Amino acid sequence: MELLSQTIPEFESYLTSLQEKGRRPSTLRRYFYDLEDFYRWCQMTLSISSEKVTTITTKDLQLFFTYLEEERNYDTKTIKRFGTVLKQFYMYLVEAKVITTNPFIGVVYNKESDNHLKASDIISELEQQKLLASIRSPRFLTDNQLKARPFLNDRNESMIRLLLLYGLTLQELTSITMKDVHFEVNTIDIITDTTQSRPLVISNEDKQLLYTYYTTIPTPVRPRYYSDDPFFVAFDFQRNTYRWSYEIERPKALTDIAVQKMIRQEVRRASLRKGISAKHFRHTFAVQSLKNGLSLFELQEKMGLKTGQSLERYLLFLEQQY
Repeated sequence: MELLSQTIPEFESYLTSLQEKGRRPSTLRRYFYDLEDFYRWCQMTLSISSEKVTTITTKDLQLFFTYLEEERNYDTKTIKRFGTVLKQFYMYLVEAKVITTNPFIGVVYNKESDNHLKASDIISELEQQKLLASIRSPRFLTDNQLKARPFLNDRNESMIRLLLLYGLTLQELTSITMKDVHFEVNTIDIITDTTQSRPLVISNEDKQLLYTYYTTIPTPVRPRYYSDDPFFVAFDFQRNTYRWSYEIERPKALTDIAVQKMIRQEVRRASLRKGISAKHFRHTFAVQSLKNGLSLFELQEKMGLKTGQSLERYLLFLEQQY
């Protein structure tokens, strides 16, 4: 796995231990991205070098979770996911005798938040139209950014449509590989850590959009059919081409963080309210699906949920709004 691991051996050995335990590639990928995100925060906020990643204190960790909650505005589920990753990482370091004291003990990160849906959690039809229309416009783009747009228009619109119109999570989106995409039958196999894979049937229009994005990637760095290559690929703005990971000889996967940044940029270009994120897309998909007559059980299956309990807030929202 392409990693900061060359400079942070503790991350590499931890992920290797998870791999030996049989953890799925998608799980390892998720843990890697969260550890990478955490380390970048340590570099920027604590000025901690890779050699001192094991010197993090309980106070430092608590500060990180405060940052996730107050500055990134992450929801409870995402914050808990970071908590799980870091808790297990520091438990591993103690068991491996890399550290003697577990700094994670005493960290509070699973505060319960208000689960009630508000109107501001939903993207209105007008906002959706403005967002999708602005993707291909030159609004607020520099000359250098305009040069890259022929490569990015189809990719960005594809991702936003999958989040908004099909209810995918960020993790599901960035975990799609070439072997999951079946252009010939208009389906994508969506694979998560919590449920079995489920087929996502997409419209002919969206299939064509995805295929057009795929063919805009230059052949030398294009994901290979029927492979584990990521479908959504990171872009190199300096060289104006898609990126390739030479360490693992495949296109460089787009990360959740990069998608979040893309969404913020597209929202800003569309002059929409600040704060719209992937979770707003998923909320909007759920509400719209129920409005269109989908049953709770059908929606549960479409969203890849183990139970339908979390969907009750959407029904309550609809009752209050309509």
